[in-house]
Amino acid sequence: MVMQAANFGSLLEPGLREIFETALSRPRPMLEALYRVIESDSAEEKYQGLGSLGLVPPHTGTIKYDTFDAGYEVGVRNYALSKGIQIERELFDDAKYGIIRDRAQSLVDAFNKTIEHDAVQTFINAFTDSGTNRMGGPIAGADAVGLCSTVHPYSPRASGTTQSNEGTLALNLANLDTTRQNMMNWTDDRGDLLGVVPDTLLVPTELERTATHILAERSIWEPGSAQFDTNMFAGRMKLLVWNRLTDANAWFVIDSTLMKRFLIWQWRIRPEFKNETGFDSYNAKYAGYMRYGVGWSHWAWLYGQNPS
Repeated sequence: MVMQAANFGSLLEPGLREIFETALSRPRPMLEALYRVIESDSAEEKYQGLGSLGLVPPHTGTIKYDTFDAGYEVGVRNYALSKGIQIERELFDDAKYGIIRDRAQSLVDAFNKTIEHDAVQTFINAFTDSGTNRMGGPIAGADAVGLCSTVHPYSPRASGTTQSNEGTLALNLANLDTTRQNMMNWTDDRGDLLGVVPDTLLVPTELERTATHILAERSIWEPGSAQFDTNMFAGRMKLLVWNRLTDANAWFVIDSTLMKRFLIWQWRIRPEFKNETGFDSYNAKYAGYMRYGVGWSHWAWLYGQNPS
């Protein structure tokens, strides 16, 4: 390749690629704290729900083999996303490298913002039972209701019996205790306790102060208690605050172990970078491309409270 200004797009490409790939390879604290992040090699991944096996019987010399009740089959589709920028020849000729880098950084910011935006939609849309997300996928789960619902069926076969992981309580210590107890009483399709262990509280920034008063290790007394009642939640739950949650009143209690099993972010193609120079315009074009899917294979890791 002749190293001349006409090839400026290729000359700039290594530096701009480094900006793009370095920034997009950094950890995303909320995405990685909440989701089970996996790699995908198909247009859509299927997750087959299974019923429980019940209790293990005493051994009497012969092993008793049990069967599963089929749960809901969940399909998580991977969607392609792309965006680009153009760098005018004049910016290169005039050595406006600061402007060029800023444009590349803006492209990076757009990709990072998009990933965070799509990750938080699971919680923003948690109380919605119908419609589609911005990529055209269904908001409801495989059981035909939202992630948080008062009528989750036990299974396709036992669809007439339901459980709830949705409420309308405001965040305070008593309501957190009620929510925790409700989660611990969830049962499987055979009526046995699921063994849910609520250990995480997810709130928007507007509820951070209230949540901190309840959960901080130094909050050894119940907030507002005149009798210095012991605060059972002091230091016992992890607090996650996400500024992308749009409802100032909604809050979520989570079993983090089950969440990492059932809440799915699947990468089909991690962000890629490419460039070319337009023959007619003399503009260098830089673009990014990525492909991923977001979903959940079961609801029983989350309880959402959505006060009006």
